Amino acid sequence: MKLKADYHIHSTYSKNRHGKSSIEEIAGKAYELGLEEIAITDHGPAHYMFGIKRNLISEAKNIVVETRKKYPNLKILYGVEANILDYNGTTDIDSEIMKHCDIILCGFHLAALFSSASDFWNFIVKNQIAKNNRKLYGEMVEKNTDAVINAMNKYKIDILTHPGDKIPLNIDRIAQTAEKTNTLLEINNSHGHLNKDELITASKYNVQFVINSDSHIKDNVGRCENALRAAESSGIELNRIVNLEN
Repeated sequence: MKLKADYHIHSTYSKNRHGKSSIEEIAGKAYELGLEEIAITDHGPAHYMFGIKRNLISEAKNIVVETRKKYPNLKILYGVEANILDYNGTTDIDSEIMKHCDIILCGFHLAALFSSASDFWNFIVKNQIAKNNRKLYGEMVEKNTDAVINAMNKYKIDILTHPGDKIPLNIDRIAQTAEKTNTLLEINNSHGHLNKDELITASKYNVQFVINSDSHIKDNVGRCENALRAAESSGIELNRIVNLEN
């Protein structure tokens, strides 16, 4: 099996050197590997540690447009990895950002500028406390899941990134919603989610999956060994992974 596309790649536009390679370097590596398609998807602007600065989004998109000319056989998409900011499912993606994007990824990240102190308390503090409290853990799983489902219903999200990472989720409910919203569920090569058990749960529904590197440096573009291992061990039909070819 071979990866033919990688839709989760961070560039130097993710601030504080979170991404180590330029868009041009990433495209060059993807072309060298023989990939057919990639997406540059830096963190949305509400990620206070690594988010792309809002005023640089159009600049990054322009670089993507120019880079396409150099690699006409490589389809280069531009997008962002949105951040979930509250339990209503609000993200940091608005119509101004959307007009520059070919693809929208979305995931939960700890270093987001949440909508309120209450959201910070629930997402960060209560989820931490819940690790040692079985009853609270169960409550937080469902509350977290509500937040992600609300985002999936509110926005046109193409790929839900690393579901189950950072905060625990009810993957069964996530997959049900992904089936209704036609959202791809990511098997992330870097974060270990979806993992084997989560894939088995999600595969009960009519959903499709995507393997992504979540690369932060060009040398990791197209890397999928860990994700492919999880997919194979779960027993899911590999033709349900949209960016794999035999």
